[in-house]
Amino acid sequence: MGFLIGRQLQRPAGRGLDAGIAGSGERRTGSSSREGSRAIWPGSRRAALAVAVAVAALAAATVWAALRSDAGGGSKASASSGRYGGIPSWLPKATIPVDRIAAASTAHPWLAIEGDTVSVRLPSGRALVTAVGPAVPEEGRFPVPATTRCTFTVTFTSASGALPLSGAAFTVVDELGGLHHLVVRDMKAGASPAFVRAGRSVSLTMTAVLPTGNGQLRWAPVGSKPVVSWDFDVEID
Repeated sequence: MGFLIGRQLQRPAGRGLDAGIAGSGERRTGSSSREGSRAIWPGSRRAALAVAVAVAALAAATVWAALRSDAGGGSKASASSGRYGGIPSWLPKATIPVDRIAAASTAHPWLAIEGDTVSVRLPSGRALVTAVGPAVPEEGRFPVPATTRCTFTVTFTSASGALPLSGAAFTVVDELGGLHHLVVRDMKAGASPAFVRAGRSVSLTMTAVLPTGNGQLRWAPVGSKPVVSWDFDVEID
C-alpha cells in the first residue's frame, strides 16, 4: 500500500514535472520561433531593400546634378574667355599702347629702361635713340666684385636736323647717387662725332667702371638736365 502510494505520489509528480519542463520548453521554443520569424519576416526585408534603393537613387541624382553644374560653369567660362588661360573680361582694359615709342624733349624728359627706343626732339633736330647694356667682361664670379667694367651701346637712327653728341653729355648715376663719367667712342670711326646729322645713323660705345647694382644712363644734350634716362642693372652673379 505504501509502495503503491509512493508510486502514485511519484508518478503524478514526475508527469507534472516532465509536463512542466516539456511545456516550458514548448513555450520557449514557440516564442523563439515566433521571434525568429519576426526577425526574418519578408516584409522587413522588402522595407530595407526599398530604403537602400532610395538612398542609392538620391546619391546618383546628387552626383548627376553636380556634374551638370560643373559642365555648365565650364562652358560659360570657355565662352567668356574664348580660350584656355584667357584674360577675364571683367579686368580693366589697358589704355596705354604696348611697344610704343615714347617721346622725350627738354620740356618733357623721359625715363626708359635699357633696350627701349625713345624719340628725342631737340630744338636743332630729332632722332630715334636706343640704349643697350651694360655688358660686363664675365659673369658668375664669386665672390661678387664690388665694381666691374661696363659697356653700353647707344644708337641714333632716323635723324633729322643735327643733334649734338658731346661725350660729356652722357653720365651714369648709381643706386647710391654716385656720379660716373664715361669714355665715349664711335663704333666705326673711333672718335665720337660732334653731331648726328640728317640721314645718318651713329652707334656709340660708352665704358666706365661701375658698382654692382642698379643705375641710370643719362643723356643731357642741352643744359644740365637729362632729356632721356635709361634704367639698368649691373649683374655679375
